Amino acid sequence: MFSINIKKLPLFPASARQELVGIEIGSEHFKLIQLKDALNKRELVNLISRPIAGLPDIEVSKIIKASLEELKLKNPRVITVIPAHQVITKNIEIPSIDPNEIREIVNLQASRHTPYSREEIIVDYIELGIYKNSYTKILLVIITNAVIKKQFELVDKAGFKSQRVIFSAEALAKFSQKYLRLETDSFPAAIIHIDENHTCFEIAFKGKPFFIRSIPIGVKHLIAEKERYEAKFIEEIRNSLEAYQSENIEKSPPLIVLTGALEELGEWNELLHNALHIPVKNIPYFKNILLSPQALSLASLVKQVSFLDLIASGFLWQELKVDLIPQEAKFRKSLEEKAGDLIKTGVLTLAVFVLVFFILAGRIYFKSSYLSRLDTKYKIIHQEAEKLEKDFSRNKSIRKYILHQGYSLEILTALYDVIPLGLELDDIKFDSKGKFSLRGSAESMSSVFSLVDNMGELRYFNNVKLGQTAKRKSGLRDVTDFEVTAALKPEGDGAASASRSHKPEGDGAASASRSHNK
Repeated sequence: MFSINIKKLPLFPASARQELVGIEIGSEHFKLIQLKDALNKRELVNLISRPIAGLPDIEVSKIIKASLEELKLKNPRVITVIPAHQVITKNIEIPSIDPNEIREIVNLQASRHTPYSREEIIVDYIELGIYKNSYTKILLVIITNAVIKKQFELVDKAGFKSQRVIFSAEALAKFSQKYLRLETDSFPAAIIHIDENHTCFEIAFKGKPFFIRSIPIGVKHLIAEKERYEAKFIEEIRNSLEAYQSENIEKSPPLIVLTGALEELGEWNELLHNALHIPVKNIPYFKNILLSPQALSLASLVKQVSFLDLIASGFLWQELKVDLIPQEAKFRKSLEEKAGDLIKTGVLTLAVFVLVFFILAGRIYFKSSYLSRLDTKYKIIHQEAEKLEKDFSRNKSIRKYILHQGYSLEILTALYDVIPLGLELDDIKFDSKGKFSLRGSAESMSSVFSLVDNMGELRYFNNVKLGQTAKRKSGLRDVTDFEVTAALKPEGDGAASASRSHKPEGDGAASASRSHNK
């Protein structure tokens, strides 16, 4: 089972200056280096070596934790380096050039090259080249789950997470070309890396390890029991060269390079040259890398322990292909990355909402403040405007009253002038809606018709009509009662003099009764 530590999820990418820690846990020593990037160059800042032979796992974890805490790092990137003697390698040919097919074939056939079942091992490979247009040469890299699981548990107990598991031999092949200045593009080189208890024999070609063989003899053996191990060591190197040549992997190396913990070994290059008849060259691995004064001082104190595997892996970890992380750890890492992406998306979305909220709130606040200032500024003007409006309404009412004053008398005067003789008017009515009517009696209908015609010619009336008529006796005379209706002309039709521009007075503005006889 596994768990995800939310506090350590990568919510934001690590900065370019994130410090890197490489660790190697061997059977007798725990080794650690600290690297950091400065001015676009990677610098070795610190190195630590602690003896752990015979210690229980809990004590080893304590040593790892104390060593990391001693560096006082915040969230460093931790990589684990696996030395060559803990790994099984095999040169094989795959009948395919498709990377996906090669991966499938490797996963199916890996267990045939080890005494372990497929579930007990972690497998990866390094592609060495294509030949016959359809075959791919690869270096198969196999390590047991138990080894990696133990390394992960020790680092976890120390309170850190290993983010990468690197195969040291792959790093050494690239490091020898880039930093040891070995030209391996045209011809392979045999690299003999001597450590305290083991020696790694490696054929490097074009920056890749083409052949690897681990020899269980180290500096400790060659110094403590030189007579016993000297000839045996030379024989192991000869056997390694013969094994490489017998497999017909590539050309024979024209040069042997000695590196690692060489300071107390003496002139081993001459011994190997005389025995193998191949040029041998000593190359200190600290020569072409950037070291801090502290790291340089510590390196001079460590004489029988080599940090080359760690340094090569730390300086070139981003360029390496082999990754020996267990599937369970890969799955957990994938989940953590996805969870980190989800949380990052959520945080960014929330940040956008908060930003939009503050922008809107700010706009509302500033507009409200602006409106408040306008209200304060125009409050006095508004009061004065209301006063002016009241005065204007009052003046309008007075003007209307003055304009319509005497309008009824003007209509009656005009009507009086056009009434024919022999008519008696009993009732005259008109209102503000323009409705006009008059009633009266006449001795003859010709007088009534004359009245209608005369009213039609006046500028005050429209649609003058004769309404109901009725005959009756008035004493000894016969008279006819009549009613005339009309519509007062609206404003602008000449109904009033040029000085008048408004409609007549309100309802019931005029009502008159008159008896007239011309």
